[in-house]
Amino acid sequence: MSDSDASLDLVSIGDLMIDFTCVGAGDSGMLRFERNPGGAPMNVAAQLSRLGGKAAAIACVGADEHGDFLKDALLRLGVDVTNVRYCAAQGTRILFVYFRDGGERYFADYRGPRADLEIPPDDIDYSRIGRARTLLTSPLCNTYNRPIYETTRRALAEAERHGVLLAFDANYRFPYENDKLRQLDVEAILGARILKMTSEEFAYYLGETDVIRGSERLLAGNASVVAVSMGRGGSLIHARNGHAYRPAYAVNAIDTTGAGDSFMGALLYCLTRPGVDMDALCAGDLGRVADFANACAAASTTRRGALLAMPDLAEAERIMAAVSRAPSVM
Repeated sequence: MSDSDASLDLVSIGDLMIDFTCVGAGDSGMLRFERNPGGAPMNVAAQLSRLGGKAAAIACVGADEHGDFLKDALLRLGVDVTNVRYCAAQGTRILFVYFRDGGERYFADYRGPRADLEIPPDDIDYSRIGRARTLLTSPLCNTYNRPIYETTRRALAEAERHGVLLAFDANYRFPYENDKLRQLDVEAILGARILKMTSEEFAYYLGETDVIRGSERLLAGNASVVAVSMGRGGSLIHARNGHAYRPAYAVNAIDTTGAGDSFMGALLYCLTRPGVDMDALCAGDLGRVADFANACAAASTTRRGALLAMPDLAEAERIMAAVSRAPSVM
């Protein structure tokens, strides 16, 4: 697809959900929680939109107050919600988020309603994918015994027909129920043109302990850009003409929920600018992209929440100009 044919930079498919973020205890000692919109692929769409790109969502929420709140949050950010559907049989997915020192978050193992897996394959306007530069999927899309799986398969077929770039964020968090789920994610990794992974994910999915060697292996296949997110350690971006490492920005982080999604959104924003040829990116280009994506991720951690915490272009530029970098790890 040529740049002139695309009216969207990104279509994200997957979970749109509520993070109930712990904000401390009240006077009675009872914990208090703040309702924040989230869901990894939708956080990515939100970040790209905040930077001035054009994003669309394919998602499912409960036919409840939370679902309305989530759809409205995307609308306020300018994300196309044509393909956000309501499910009457399942409630909106929720998670409870807690924090360790330094704003590092962890999730309670709450097994509640899961409307996010119920995206109806026969009730989606797939034509929007054909007008996009990039389609983003995640491990949730490979839940093969739920409707989201068939919806994703049709979305991928539409992307292939129109030459839309495939992006995948490995985003591994929980033990797999069986090896089929893990294998489907490995296939998605091997089939993507744009990837974001951590060093732990390289080891888990590909058996690679060296991220440079692992990136080169992926670039010898379908991948054009492989980003390695290291949190406070910064990031490494590898393409076919070289690679670049940039340390993170040293901000006062209060909530790291969605920082990796902010990084991915900023990465996709950079790669989907008109005229960008991913296969021609050199080390200098990649260094600038990594620095910008690090700045967005850092800014996102200075506020609670995820989807509504994504920074705009001016804030990212301010971080790059005024905030010192953390120590290098490479």
